[in-house]
Amino acid sequence: MPETFRKIAVTTWPNALRPETNLSGLVDWLAGNGFEIALDETSAAEVNNPGGLPRAKAVEGADLIIVIGGDGSMLRTAHLLGRDAPPLLGINAGHLGFLVDIPESGAIPALENVLLKGKYAIESRMRLRPSVQKDGAEIPLSDVLNDVVLTSGPLARMVEFQISVNGRQLGIFRADGLIIATPTGSTAYSLSAGGPLLMPDLNVMLINPICPHTLSNRPLVIPAKSTVDVTLFSGAGDGERSLPLSVDGQPGCELSTGDRLRVVLSPDPVRLVRPEGSDFFEILRDKLLWETHPRGGKNGS
Repeated sequence: MPETFRKIAVTTWPNALRPETNLSGLVDWLAGNGFEIALDETSAAEVNNPGGLPRAKAVEGADLIIVIGGDGSMLRTAHLLGRDAPPLLGINAGHLGFLVDIPESGAIPALENVLLKGKYAIESRMRLRPSVQKDGAEIPLSDVLNDVVLTSGPLARMVEFQISVNGRQLGIFRADGLIIATPTGSTAYSLSAGGPLLMPDLNVMLINPICPHTLSNRPLVIPAKSTVDVTLFSGAGDGERSLPLSVDGQPGCELSTGDRLRVVLSPDPVRLVRPEGSDFFEILRDKLLWETHPRGGKNGS
């Protein structure tokens, strides 16, 4: 049975909306159909409503969170969510949008189907839980829906690190950085770095060196329940180093020589509301501009 959505949180983030975004029309439609609405401060300011709440407070107790923006807005909102969190529904006011597959122009018809007719499915998307061991202390980081990324910083210099999986050494790698991604994150930075596309319901994680300095270092897909440890070494001639670690594109912490990054499966997945008929392959074709018909006639000549 479809879930009943009565209290709906509406969130957006600064600079996430386009000038033509009709957020007022969406909020008015929700109110006109009897839904209880909680607006975060950014959404409230956009519609000149004085009743905006801090974002974390707005999503408390909601049955559904509607996120207006792009994939970045979805990722930042997901960082607010813990166990037994309400599902997210994304409306695309951004550009590419693999997570926000409802186009802004078709938002009201899509909401009618989802909220009034129950024509939707809920997808569970796994998250990863990173932490850093530094000077004998463990630093927990936010769960990630897309990826954990270690980069060489503003200067494009080689990073040297050791990777172990479940306590067994995978190898020592030299690259411009490292991406550890979920299947959801396989369409993000990892794709640009030559990683494979993964179906979002696969129970795996992806290890992808960024521009490895040895061509035999290739992306690796491993079971989601694995424990991945990454120990940073100094680069050639660099001595001690301190490199930025990001979580879903947001600052995480600095990783210094000898520090260890550990990534495990999070027990708290994120749930996404998908309109009826939503098709991952169709999204790929649309966003990546894949052709669907042969050129030059039926024989493709």
